[in-house]
Amino acid sequence: MQQRYTRGKTRLKNEDGTVLVIAVFLVMLFAILFAGMVQLGIYLLARDQLQTATDAAALAGASSGAERYVTIKVVTDKGSRRVCHTDCDTSGNCNTDCGCTNCGQAEYTVSGSEKMLLDEEGWKDYCVPTCSGCGGDKGECWYELEDRNMTYEIQSMQAGMSDNTLAKVEADLIATTVSVIAETATNYADVIHNMLDDLSLTQIYNLLKSEDKFLRAWQSAEGYSPYCQYECPSGNCDECFRWSTIGKEVFDIAKTHKDMVNDSIKAISSMRNSQGVPEIDKKYTEAAGKFFEANLPKNASDAGIQKITVYSYNPKYNSQNQSPYYPSVVVYATAKIKTLFPSLFPNDLQTTVCASGATSFRDSADQTKNGNKFYDALTGGKWYKVPEDGCWVDW
Repeated sequence: MQQRYTRGKTRLKNEDGTVLVIAVFLVMLFAILFAGMVQLGIYLLARDQLQTATDAAALAGASSGAERYVTIKVVTDKGSRRVCHTDCDTSGNCNTDCGCTNCGQAEYTVSGSEKMLLDEEGWKDYCVPTCSGCGGDKGECWYELEDRNMTYEIQSMQAGMSDNTLAKVEADLIATTVSVIAETATNYADVIHNMLDDLSLTQIYNLLKSEDKFLRAWQSAEGYSPYCQYECPSGNCDECFRWSTIGKEVFDIAKTHKDMVNDSIKAISSMRNSQGVPEIDKKYTEAAGKFFEANLPKNASDAGIQKITVYSYNPKYNSQNQSPYYPSVVVYATAKIKTLFPSLFPNDLQTTVCASGATSFRDSADQTKNGNKFYDALTGGKWYKVPEDGCWVDW
């Protein structure tokens, strides 16, 4: 075999098979690169699908769980009534002088769902009867907007009303409810207060549902037995029956406020259910969880919502000093992505994504700039500013 030499007469080794080794190395290198590109594509696709699922969950949480709450003052101008005074002299000649007397105003502050109070005109339940009218002044009823905020049925630990705030709202609703009912039974307002002042909204509602229960409380308020025949031996038989008859008339008036009391119970229940809870996951956030599961990536395992932060209304601050992320729902989700080449790459590549779903509502300050006297639902005004993106702020 012919020997080859360099110019310096140095002999080279035999190079047979070198090309084959290089070719095998290149094939392996390209195979690894190809596998890496395939795996990267699977990873990016699964992450994109996970992001879509998380976006859907955040939007579902921010929409299905959103509830607008308002604080309004319901004002009734009772108008005026005709009042006559008769003066007689010693000779028996009488002179009657009649004129119009203002009946005053009744004002009640109410907090609750904007849908029930304004959109469905529940505020009208807090209007009280006006006077008969004198000189065309029959009175009117309207509401004034004091505050509006946004809360969510889905709550994180950092959001929701404090127990003290919730207790005050409930106490105010009870006081307002009792006052409205007492106002409609003007001649017996003190008796109504005596009957209802120490009761809860549920207990008041139960009285208004049942004439028998109402009459028992009515009789007891004046010291009579619910069964007037037991008063006869003491000589109070007729008075007891007369008082019972009046009670039936008052009940017919009072029961017209049953729906108002029921709406107040629903409002308090909704506020109480919106309190923070120790653990948030897809099982609790039903709407967010369903939308998340419907959009899960097929190549992912152990995918789930890891954390939900709700930036809801904080009653410690006014509307202008809320969190820059209010009102929004931020969802964090994690998934492990399966690999096609477990010998080359980790079997489960983990990724975490974040999505923020925001809710907008009309600014109360803008709606009242041209006057604060409303008779219908609020539809005008600028939208409240869109909150900042809250992703990764607390991760």
